[in-house]
Amino acid sequence: MAAAGRILCVNDEPSIFNTLQTFLVPKGYEVINAQNGAEALEKLQAERIDLVLQDVKMPSPDGYEICRRIKGDERIMDIPVIMITKGKMERMKGVEAGAEDFISMPLNEAEVLARIKMLLPGKGQPERRIGELLIEMGFINEEKLQEALRISKGKNIKVGEALISMGALDIDHVYWVLSTQLGMIYIELSPEMIDHELVRQFPIENLEKLLCVPLYETTGEIHFAVADPTNNKIVKQVKSLRPQKSAQLHLALPEKIADILDLLKQESFSKPQPSITARSKEKGGRPPFAKAIQWPGPATMENDWIRFVTFLLSMSPGETCWLYKNFQDCRLLTPAGRTGKTIHQYSEKIYFFIQEQLRKEILFPDTGRENLLFLQEKKPPRQGAFTWSEMKGLGQDIIHIARISEFSQKEFFVAHPQGPELSKELQRLFDKNGRLLVGGPEKLFIEQCFYTIINSRDDPADLPLAYLLESKVEMFFPKMVQLHNSASNLSNVLDRLSDGPVPAMFLEPEFPGIWQDQKTLSRLFSGIYTNIFLYFPVLSLEAMREALAERKDWRSAGFEAVFFQPYQWITV
Repeated sequence: MAAAGRILCVNDEPSIFNTLQTFLVPKGYEVINAQNGAEALEKLQAERIDLVLQDVKMPSPDGYEICRRIKGDERIMDIPVIMITKGKMERMKGVEAGAEDFISMPLNEAEVLARIKMLLPGKGQPERRIGELLIEMGFINEEKLQEALRISKGKNIKVGEALISMGALDIDHVYWVLSTQLGMIYIELSPEMIDHELVRQFPIENLEKLLCVPLYETTGEIHFAVADPTNNKIVKQVKSLRPQKSAQLHLALPEKIADILDLLKQESFSKPQPSITARSKEKGGRPPFAKAIQWPGPATMENDWIRFVTFLLSMSPGETCWLYKNFQDCRLLTPAGRTGKTIHQYSEKIYFFIQEQLRKEILFPDTGRENLLFLQEKKPPRQGAFTWSEMKGLGQDIIHIARISEFSQKEFFVAHPQGPELSKELQRLFDKNGRLLVGGPEKLFIEQCFYTIINSRDDPADLPLAYLLESKVEMFFPKMVQLHNSASNLSNVLDRLSDGPVPAMFLEPEFPGIWQDQKTLSRLFSGIYTNIFLYFPVLSLEAMREALAERKDWRSAGFEAVFFQPYQWITV
């Protein structure tokens, strides 16, 4: 039996199950398959299952009904359920059914593992990982970690609590690292952040029991600060406080939540209360509970988000801006002189709201890369692609946003007068067999040539012009489906595009790793797929010839091979 846990994958598509096996088995998970809802419910009753990973679209009963039955059965209701979804509406239905978490299609290995680890930690692994993060950040050394692990095991407490009891670390550092581990926002909770009217809608004894406090709510969501997001039972109860809305959780220190709830209770008393200032000093000098400054309501926050999007869409390609928060306020800055220019000033709450909205819009979550963002508005009709990244400092946070250039054929031909002639030559080579291998270091130029020839075709209006799988997004191509290599590998793309009409595909597999993936290469060079434009980022013609010499089947599959050398195509 696998040490990491037994996962029931409920899916009727073998390719998806095989992909999940590839992700999970090497990490020590035992993966069990159920091809329909009835089979899944039988296995849940008959076997020990630690987590359910299921698609929402299943033969009757569907994924929502499966989840409802799991959560309605006392014997299995505590088993976490992760749903594989494709959109926000599916997630809303999943929340109503009782699902703990969601994974987007196409499947991404890092996301799948992160979601599972959050709900189904291996024995001692979360504690060890948090300790490793503390070591990486220079807060403790290995000796301190080992001592803390021994204490946590002996006293049955968490490693962070052990480090605090040892005097090796303060609670702020532990919670900051915990938020990094869980992928949550860590809020430095203060009385000024609390919406008193919202808090009064909940029994204060329930909030004290769960050690949570509501922050704000929008049309479809409500946000809570919680002290223990690793306790699945508490998380479920917090989310059930407002079941008709999707609950978003943020991490905050337990003592700060407790203080705020205590002070809110005192507010409701008619009698004068003891001095709060003296009490705060006794507990370590936390600030007194001043008269609360009401946060802006949902309409104000959403309007600020709309204005923020409008500003981003007004930026020119290549322009950047920063959302900067310190302990006093938050500012939207653009480059100007030595200090930058303040475009708008926000409250701390608006910063967290915008940060949350940006995180929701992430196309391809990947901590090792810049995040990609796509925004649009209807009036006036505009759209744009951006990169954004977060940086945390001591008391200050910064979000950096840059607009990605959008393809313009006119600008392309102005910058490269040889572009029309080179594009026609490339089109001739591509149309010959519908399969082309192109090498060269100038990926962006080759992409623009490819887009130019595809844009000139008379394809059906209800299909995208092409699919573009690339390792780094350098330009936004409006009529192509752009996929990120970190979100979908070549094998997954071929799985999903082989059953129906397929527009042209520009594929940039990871190189040189593609040559070690014999299974995928054999599929690619099987002769089944057409309309494939395969790009290899090689620096020289000799390097490309050497790589292609390792395999002979690309020629028999009908691929032409050329190398781009400014400004000419050289046949390989």
